[in-house]
Amino acid sequence: MELYKGKYFEVVFEDWCQEFPGACIISGHKEQLSDMTPEEWQELGVLEKELERVCKKIFKATMFNFACLMNNAYRDNEKPHVHFWFVPRYKEPIKLFNKEYKDRHFGYNFWKWATNRFKSQKDIFTHEERMKIFEMMKEEFKI
Repeated sequence: MELYKGKYFEVVFEDWCQEFPGACIISGHKEQLSDMTPEEWQELGVLEKELERVCKKIFKATMFNFACLMNNAYRDNEKPHVHFWFVPRYKEPIKLFNKEYKDRHFGYNFWKWATNRFKSQKDIFTHEERMKIFEMMKEEFKI
C-alpha cells in the first residue's frame, strides 16, 4: 500500500506483515545505488527522516534499521532496483490495539532470525489492525 509517492521514490507500507510496527519499503527506480543523483539522495534522506519522526511519534520507536538488500532480484530473475527496508525497532514493549508488542531481538540485525520459524519475530496484528497502522501513518505523514 502506498504511503507516499515522490519524484524519485515511493514509500510502500508492508501491509502483508507488521512484525515491526511501522515497517516500510522505500522504493526507487534506479538499478544501482551508484546511479543515484544528489537530488535522489536528498529525497531519500527526507523520507527516512520523516518515517523516523512518524514512528517515534505514533509507536514510540527507539531506533531504526535501514537496509538496502537487492540480491533477490537476481535470484528471482527480476530487474534489480534500488530499494531500502525501513524497520523501526523497540527497546521497550509497546501497547497497540490492546496488545503488547515486544521486539524480541532488539539490538540485533532484523534478519538474523528471519529464517528460523522458532526464533523469528512474529506478526501479532490482524489484517484490520495492520490497515489501522497504515491509516495512522498516512494521517501523520507530512511530506
